[in-house]
Amino acid sequence: MRILDRYILKEWTKVFVLCLASFSGLLLISEAYNWIPDFINWGSSTGSILAYLGCSVVIRVSLIVPISLLVSTVFVLSAMNRNQELAAARAAGIGMGRITAPLWWMAGFLAGILILLNAIWVPDALETQSRILEREQFAALHTKGASVVPTAQADYVSFQNAKAHRFWLMTRLGFNAGQAFEISVDTFDKQGKRLRSIKADFADFKKVNGRYQWTFREGRDLKFNPVDGTLIAQPRFKELSVSEYDEDPEVMLLARQDPEVLSFREVSRYVNQAGSDSAGKNAAYAMRYHTILAAPAICFVVVAVAIPFSVIGGRISPMVGVAKTFGLFLSFYFASSVCNALGVSGTLPPVIAAWLPTAVTALWAIPKLRSVN
Repeated sequence: MRILDRYILKEWTKVFVLCLASFSGLLLISEAYNWIPDFINWGSSTGSILAYLGCSVVIRVSLIVPISLLVSTVFVLSAMNRNQELAAARAAGIGMGRITAPLWWMAGFLAGILILLNAIWVPDALETQSRILEREQFAALHTKGASVVPTAQADYVSFQNAKAHRFWLMTRLGFNAGQAFEISVDTFDKQGKRLRSIKADFADFKKVNGRYQWTFREGRDLKFNPVDGTLIAQPRFKELSVSEYDEDPEVMLLARQDPEVLSFREVSRYVNQAGSDSAGKNAAYAMRYHTILAAPAICFVVVAVAIPFSVIGGRISPMVGVAKTFGLFLSFYFASSVCNALGVSGTLPPVIAAWLPTAVTALWAIPKLRSVN
């Protein structure tokens, strides 16, 4: 590693660590302000409060890292430009691509960190945080003598399996008990015409060889004519098993949650099971899935945007470059929010909506980088 590379990395690391610590501190203060009163009301221990706040920081790091990378990159390059250090290096025959190589290395390293965050650490933190909230809330209710609904049980569950063209509806689902009550399963063809409807008083489910098997009890098996939709048969049954009905009840419980609070592990399970129907509810889950996959690319976007704004303008304050680039970064997040809304509504396919802001920014930044070089 050249002396220049070590110098740039040293200066960049100072600013990056300072930004990361500052933003994390602000986040910690905000989370403490929002949640500590609730934990105190529930009678929670100090350990539970600290564990919850620690998980909050881990969950938000994926947003803090790109902002810290942006500010540190712009600040360091603007300071070198103001002090004529970039001019000296370029006069020595070193191109901008080689000068900024350490920053691209760090962008790649942080992109890898974001992948680990989204795939492993953030899911674990989300699930741990959820367990802490449920445990403390239920403990408080139990202390007051109130009845508590088990965490793996839910009322009025609906689930759309876009892959198999099935829609499930039940008044109660108990995952630990392995039972569902007042259950209805409608099967449709690709044109949306109903072919079959199973209605049962209750159903049992269990996992066999990695697949769930459902057994419906006490109900009717309604079959329809796909041409005109007329009912052609409705035999009663005491027990009915359909081999192709293998939906995961745990995934059905995930359908009751907001996609934004699901971890990558959970949302990937949902998309693999239910598919992504761009015109239905599943589009929101597919959008969340592809957004997490596209997130690491933002590290390269940050460096690509920061370099052109940092190395032009002469002897100006580094904070001017930070302000300009931060404004552009906010524009990127605004465009991401718009694309996210379009993907959730089904206007754009989720995979396109997730990657479009990054692709557009790259098309804008590449010519700017070439002009700087």
